[in-house]
Amino acid sequence: MAEQQQTHAVEVPAALRQLVALNVEYSVLLCVSPKCCKAVSPAGVVEHLRKIHKEKPSVRKQVQEFVAGIPWEYNYLTVKLPADGLAPQPIVPVAGGFRCRECPFKTRDHGNARKHANKVHNKKRAADDELFELVQLQSWFQDGKERYWTVDESQQAQQERQARRAAIQDAGEESDGAGPNADDGSGGEQSQDEVDDQIVQEIENWKAEARERRLRALKDVPAVEMDSWLQHTKWNEVLSQSQHGLVKTFQFARKPDPDEPELDRVLRAWSRILERGLNTLAAADQKDALKWWASPKNEATSQRPFELPQDSKSVDKYSGIWESFICYMMRTAPLEDWEDETGTSIPAPNSPQR
Repeated sequence: MAEQQQTHAVEVPAALRQLVALNVEYSVLLCVSPKCCKAVSPAGVVEHLRKIHKEKPSVRKQVQEFVAGIPWEYNYLTVKLPADGLAPQPIVPVAGGFRCRECPFKTRDHGNARKHANKVHNKKRAADDELFELVQLQSWFQDGKERYWTVDESQQAQQERQARRAAIQDAGEESDGAGPNADDGSGGEQSQDEVDDQIVQEIENWKAEARERRLRALKDVPAVEMDSWLQHTKWNEVLSQSQHGLVKTFQFARKPDPDEPELDRVLRAWSRILERGLNTLAAADQKDALKWWASPKNEATSQRPFELPQDSKSVDKYSGIWESFICYMMRTAPLEDWEDETGTSIPAPNSPQR
């Protein structure tokens, strides 16, 4: 009976495979939605699908019946982690990060890595390469519940090569001409395998070096390449930690779909805010005030007043960029952050009237 229950637990019904997946090796249930790609506990997956993905009751009932046969119990603190240095686990995103050279501490935030070295190891003015090394990380959970392990993407390529060779060997054994006396040119085939391995290894080395260069470039942007706003806001440090590639970013940043009326209302609100801002700018004729508007600092004004670009089309272009950014944020941020639909002109209950 226990064996039947275990077999049932590791087989996701076809109707649910677009929602969840199982990592049997580490006994982890995963949400495969593009906005998640992370672990969920069997006890909390139904509520996760209701609250985050707004799945229908009939679908949630199917998931409830499925997870009832899963014998795994865990949370983000007790879930089993893969050993460091293995190939990446499927579905879970891989991200660049930092590993302490003195202890197992890992983080994706450069500032946290230095704070750790300062607080735990009393290293205050050491160079980055003395404190930590650049690594690739994965974590089952997200949203402040991360517990990282390091991954080696070259291991994945090695596993794929081994699987490919096994498939070729199996096909050769099943062929009519296979046998101990068959003249199959094994010497030449082995030589070709060695050449393939060398090429693959060179590619993996190049990819690893490119990742390291990218991480260093994002972390140590020369000041001459950043304007005052980027230096003040430190956006480059935040954006360098993105887990999304260009294709996924484009999907998140697209215009609202017909079934996204809330997002469409937000963009209309943004258009009204922009229009009011432009009207305010047109009515402001005090140069000193406009200089304060143009300054990223609170201590001093800018040398030039805030003004519109000479090309009138630039405003539409910049507005479109902000619209894409709003779409990206609302599609990727946790849903509970957007559940308050109170407008700026309608005070929330119990809030002070202005």
